[in-house]
Formats: sequence, structure tokens, C-alpha cells
Amino acid sequence: MEIDQRWQALSDTVTGLRVRASETVHEVGWDELPLTCPPHDSSLWNGHPRIYLPIHQTGRMRCPYCGTLYVLREAQPDAAVPCFANVEIEQCHAMAIERRVRELTQQ
Repeated sequence: MEIDQRWQALSDTVTGLRVRASETVHEVGWDELPLTCPPHDSSLWNGHPRIYLPIHQTGRMRCPYCGTLYVLREAQPDAAVPCFANVEIEQCHAMAIERRVRELTQQ
């Protein structure tokens, strides 16, 4: 049986799930954390139960209910630090800033 190479090239590196061209992908910033799906501004009457997604740990997260893929924008060292309500998110943001500063100084 031959494996279709197109699907291998289009699989999500975090979840291993196939990525379709029609898939919903949302880019979110650090100031939008903690992340929920569906988002707080959406109507719940046609959605799934609201869940929190720990995107700060990996930078990418797929909702197990609807399959929406969320991608976290890179932390910018010169941007204002958001006020986090969660210590774990705050620590991950600080590490992301340190990593980004190292990347910028190596260039």
C-alpha cells in the first residue's frame, strides 16, 4: 500500500494530525492568554463546551472538540508585558522573551 505523500507533508508537527486546506487556524498573542475554545467573545449556543488550552507550553494547540488549530505568536522583547493571571503562563512568557533575545543577538 502506497502512502500519499501530500498528507505526510501536511501533518501538524505538534499533534500529528492531518492539516487540511479548509482547516480553521487562529493566531493568538500572549495578551490573549489563557486561551479558551470557543473564545470568550463567541456565542455558545452552537459551540462545544468551553475548555482551556495550554498553548503557552508548546506554541501550538489543537482543540480536541472542533479541531481548530491555534498558533501562538512569538513574544516580542520590546512589547509591553501583559498582566498574566497565571504564574505558569508568566514564566513561559519570560522564557520565550529570553529565547527570542538570544535568537536576535545571534543574528
